[in-house]
Amino acid sequence: MNDQIISEPQDIDDILQRDQKGLLELYFLVVGKMDNLIQQLERLLLNLDEMGKGEEWIQILAYAMSREVVLRWEDNPKLTVVSYSTDNGKAKAGFSDRIRNGFSDVSSIAIDKRRLQDIVNSNENSYRAELVCTIASLIPGGSEKLGNAYITCISAQELVKLMVTSDGLLRRNMFDDNVRDSQGYSVVNQEILSTLKEYPERFVLFNNGITIACKTIKPENGKYVLENPQIVNGCQTCNMIYQAFRDGVDLKDIQLVAKIVGSNIDDVTQGIVRGANRQNIVYEEAFETIKGFHKNLEKYFEHNQVNGHQKIYYERRSKQYVSNVQIKPQQIISFRGLIQSMAALFLNRVEDSHKHEYTLLRKYKDNLFNDAHSYEPYYLAAFLYLNVNALFRENKLPRGLRSYKMHIMLLIKEMKGGLSPDLAAVDIDKYCERVLAALEDGKLEEAALAACEKFEDIREKWVSLKGEKYKYGIKDSTEFRNFLMKEIHGLSDERDAEELYVGRVMNVKYDKNNTLFGFIEHVPNNIFFHEFDNPDIDWSYIGERVSYKIVRNRDQERAIDVRLI
Repeated sequence: MNDQIISEPQDIDDILQRDQKGLLELYFLVVGKMDNLIQQLERLLLNLDEMGKGEEWIQILAYAMSREVVLRWEDNPKLTVVSYSTDNGKAKAGFSDRIRNGFSDVSSIAIDKRRLQDIVNSNENSYRAELVCTIASLIPGGSEKLGNAYITCISAQELVKLMVTSDGLLRRNMFDDNVRDSQGYSVVNQEILSTLKEYPERFVLFNNGITIACKTIKPENGKYVLENPQIVNGCQTCNMIYQAFRDGVDLKDIQLVAKIVGSNIDDVTQGIVRGANRQNIVYEEAFETIKGFHKNLEKYFEHNQVNGHQKIYYERRSKQYVSNVQIKPQQIISFRGLIQSMAALFLNRVEDSHKHEYTLLRKYKDNLFNDAHSYEPYYLAAFLYLNVNALFRENKLPRGLRSYKMHIMLLIKEMKGGLSPDLAAVDIDKYCERVLAALEDGKLEEAALAACEKFEDIREKWVSLKGEKYKYGIKDSTEFRNFLMKEIHGLSDERDAEELYVGRVMNVKYDKNNTLFGFIEHVPNNIFFHEFDNPDIDWSYIGERVSYKIVRNRDQERAIDVRLI
């Protein structure tokens, strides 16, 4: 309904509450022969009341076609039959008048192996696209190794061909490298759409244009061939052009400027994204989330769920899930929530966890979101963040402890799992799985209440030892965090385990004793390392990403256990 897949009757109510009117579309996928399809459809649609007590999807369909919902239909439903056949997709559906009269549109799509592969490639954004440019100029300065770039002028109609599949659907994964998803009908986007409809000839003058990054771009036969294109800047422009296309606006004479860059190097592509978005106010954390680790983490969240709890989602791009009424706000964790909870739970810096994400990223960027890490601790951190939030919101936990939410999350993790291994340790997954298993099927609330009780006991003991004036300000106190950890585990220090960092080796040189030393990129100061601590070091480490630990002697720091990632 309204371009969104329905998975339960409540979705229909949510969509109608948001959009007032609903357009229902039914898709039936048929694999193999279609001999009895028409009869089955007639039997289904004419006897929904009787069959509505059957399978869940039939119950949803019955509600969508019930009297109270029908009154809010924008038009009669649309029916599409998609048939898959291995013999070049020759199977066709012959619809009866009885079915045609009940729908505003009836159509069939036949797909074969080749078409199915095209769909898979489109979903993975792995395809070649041809673009006809009104004007195109090669930008000097490129190279065969780095890639090349063109400044072009294209029609909005040509852009639609690039963005839309053969079925007329928007290739949403083409915007995965954008720092923001579509912001919906914001004031700016309404102005873009209004210009497209009312003043099309002015569009090229008013609009900043778009930036497309692809693996390669080559001129061929008067066209430009793009491999795996990504629109990295201009998401709002593109979404409004797509909306104008759906509204039937003639786009062939509407022009816009496009910068097209072809490069197969990830660092170059990320640099393009950063440069293309500097004209807007875009914070550093937005650029962090276009990296491969975050894209894979987003997918990991989508494919996992804890028994007895709602699925959770990682919103790595602004308003990524805003148009999906099936995904509720309480199921979504932002980059801010994720880095705050990771600082509290796995960096053992709960006193920093209330700080702005930019501050945390600048301080801990070498400790988090690197390719040597498993996704499981990030999932556990997000799970606790969202569900402990929900318990406080539903008044199931003491209201007075809400400002100590991160401490409660830390206590839950430590009381259920004990001291966690390092983020890059081989046994980190088993640790996180053990903690999550202990919180399944309603056990989280019990664990959270126990954590709150433990926190109250520790705080009371802290005040009795330190004095009444220490009752306040403990949320951002390192001393209190050390006291809390000692009370739980009996540690003499804040943690037994050292932190693991990740960085790139800047250089490797010989000292006066003919032994190797060098520096690793690190914020705020680069880290010194020496062959004595790292006997495997050689010249091949220059420019490579490594993991390492830091030891301190008074004011001096040096890296040990330096290992290639």
